[in-house]
Amino acid sequence: MSFRWSPTNVLDLKSSEGTFVRAYTESFELAFEGQSMEWGYPGFAAASPPGTDERIRLVASNSQTSRIVNTLFLFPLRREDAADRSRLTICRSELLSIEQRSDGGGVEWRNVRFPWGPPVTIEFVRTGQRLPPADRRGTQTTPLTSMFGSWKVSYFDRLGVGPENRADVVACNALPPNPDLPRAGVETGPEPWPVLPPSPGWPANGL
Repeated sequence: MSFRWSPTNVLDLKSSEGTFVRAYTESFELAFEGQSMEWGYPGFAAASPPGTDERIRLVASNSQTSRIVNTLFLFPLRREDAADRSRLTICRSELLSIEQRSDGGGVEWRNVRFPWGPPVTIEFVRTGQRLPPADRRGTQTTPLTSMFGSWKVSYFDRLGVGPENRADVVACNALPPNPDLPRAGVETGPEPWPVLPPSPGWPANGL
């Protein structure tokens, strides 16, 4: 799984805040796919609110039954700030390839593109004395050390599709088309769609 973040004026991806939001959102996606907190980045569990281990298992992931290959695109849409906490809404788009096995043992890939759609919501508190590191970028898909500092997430919703998210869903759908998505909505073939490189990614030394 690879993550590509769009630069917007809502979130400075080079800042400590950008590092924290990126690391937590990516960790939750990975933990959901693996259905385990251990799939998140170092420090993910400590930065999470109570009950996160149950939340990542509320719905079974595609990885539980099939091999998947995907690139996830994230577009910070808007934010609300109050004192020591912030709440961000992030639009989500995806290239997803799911392995399909026939009864005869053959393999075919179902490749699906998802335009901007249900948003991610993250609310976090700037607590303690340790800032998340700033200016973390590079060619690696994951960091090897904690990117969270002493900050904590107080609320996270991976796919907001309830009545309270209706305006955000409309706003995400109204974004210009994601230029990295192919025209085909769904297609099948002998190979998965290639994973795109991460952006901004993590440093080559993994730190």
